[in-house]
Amino acid sequence: MRFKNKIALVTGSETGIGDRVVKTLLKEGCRIIGTNFSKPNLKNKKNLEYYNIDVTKEDEWKKLKSYLQKKYKRLDILINNAGIRVSGDLEKTSLDLWENVLKTNTTSIFLGSKYSLSLLKKSKSASITNLASITSFRGAKNMLAYATSKSAIVSLTASLSLDLAKFKIRVNAVAPGAIETQMVTSLKKEINSLSKYNARMKEAHPIGRIGLPQEVANLICFLASDEASFMTGTTVPIDGGRSIR
Repeated sequence: MRFKNKIALVTGSETGIGDRVVKTLLKEGCRIIGTNFSKPNLKNKKNLEYYNIDVTKEDEWKKLKSYLQKKYKRLDILINNAGIRVSGDLEKTSLDLWENVLKTNTTSIFLGSKYSLSLLKKSKSASITNLASITSFRGAKNMLAYATSKSAIVSLTASLSLDLAKFKIRVNAVAPGAIETQMVTSLKKEINSLSKYNARMKEAHPIGRIGLPQEVANLICFLASDEASFMTGTTVPIDGGRSIR
């Protein structure tokens, strides 16, 4: 098993991609701390402990760091998965919305990495994997704050990889296209027509469909594993060909 005796921290673990990452890691022998925000009463399982945290709050990260130091002593894997999708063009994007999206999608990665670093340093083969997006590589209509927050993750990942290479900590990111999660549910509501939504998704993705959370989880777990030991600083698209349109 690739992750036997490994310890992982996964943010945004309660639904979608995060949930599938947790399930995949568990199957391969990992011990996991999964952060959650919207579902504070999730029950712990064997080798899986849920921890309620607002990933945008520095004080809460400090408390989590202290808890992890006392109970687990180290981390081998950090997966910064927490994020939100919010629409809005320049006229419709308030400053409060802008700041909330950037804090949730980008600042949370900075905080998660900062307060996990001392624990990751204690691992013999540590890695960080961040959740970017296909919008990290190009603009997106009516997605000003979201696209900006996700594009910043590409540079953040590359810069972190350079800073942390001296500690033998690898840092990578994945950039999904449309994935069948709650985020896509909100897009369906915006389009307000299932036939138009399906046609738009088929046209946008040359492979002819949107992705599944498990497909993204497979890539995340690969990047977190020793199989990707010569990969750092890169953002890998997993988008059904959307980025080549």
